[in-house]
Amino acid sequence: MGYRYDEAAVSGVTFMQPFLDRRVQSSACLKRLELVAKRNARQKEQADWSEAEKSAFEVEWYENQLEWITSIHQICGEPISWDQIAAASAPFRRGETGPREKLAEENYRDFKPTRMQKLLKQDAGMMQELSEQITKAREQDQQDYLQWKNLTDFAHSILEGNRTAYLRVLEEMAPLEDLLTLGSGLEFNVLNAAAVEVEMDVNSGQMIPMESKQLTGEGILTASPLDIEEQHEMERKYVCGSVLRIARELFAVLPLDTVLVHARDTKVVRDTGQEEYVTVLSVEFERGMLSNVDMEQEACPQLLEQFRHHIKYDSSTGFDPVEQLTWP
Repeated sequence: MGYRYDEAAVSGVTFMQPFLDRRVQSSACLKRLELVAKRNARQKEQADWSEAEKSAFEVEWYENQLEWITSIHQICGEPISWDQIAAASAPFRRGETGPREKLAEENYRDFKPTRMQKLLKQDAGMMQELSEQITKAREQDQQDYLQWKNLTDFAHSILEGNRTAYLRVLEEMAPLEDLLTLGSGLEFNVLNAAAVEVEMDVNSGQMIPMESKQLTGEGILTASPLDIEEQHEMERKYVCGSVLRIARELFAVLPLDTVLVHARDTKVVRDTGQEEYVTVLSVEFERGMLSNVDMEQEACPQLLEQFRHHIKYDSSTGFDPVEQLTWP
């Protein structure tokens, strides 16, 4: 059986609002938003930074990058139980009077004006107001019923593997919004009801710092270049952590068995000496296997060894291009 939901009636944030609270924004992401807002406010006001303010901001930005790189794989929102949503009971039976309207009708029937209200001729106005409340209550009941129907129909569409419903979840719930906030790009491809493919634009040039920054006891900014191996190791942690985060979130919001992730970045290819947009990691995650992984481990790259993947990495040269895994 195919379920249909009234897209016009549930479009926009209102329909997805109950799910938005599940999104988890890590302390690293919240801090980045705070820093971006601070920078934008300064630019809008065209206010000059003092040297102390500029130095403190640069150190905060650098520390925020480090926190994000090391913790990204440990973040995930609460799972959505689409089967429970699909089985949710209606607020009232179709064709029957709703609970709000029933209560309003009872209030109308039970109203007995006082002697003073009659003397002041307030009783007619109060009865009129109670009658209007019945109409408002009926409309609210109808809205509750329509929202229930559309939500349960939508849940059935998800459980049936409806591609449009899947994409709507990914676009409107935006479970990976913080990755986008920090500069990574994402493109989703629904392969079938049980599998989704994701292409991630790593954008390492924006995310991976090239130097460490600290403040001295006197508040003076000091910057020290990171050696190439440190930069490569940060990038490896960021890429591996990101693909793990992507898979965890997709398993949490959709009834998938498999998530295929390809991390891509612009690199100088050693064979040609030219910059090319290439795949640096391709990995296939299975729900059951990923659920058994201990995400508290810091050695995030080693976690990928449990999954089918392609990677070529050397601490002195970084990532080399790899072929993408194919489905099936």
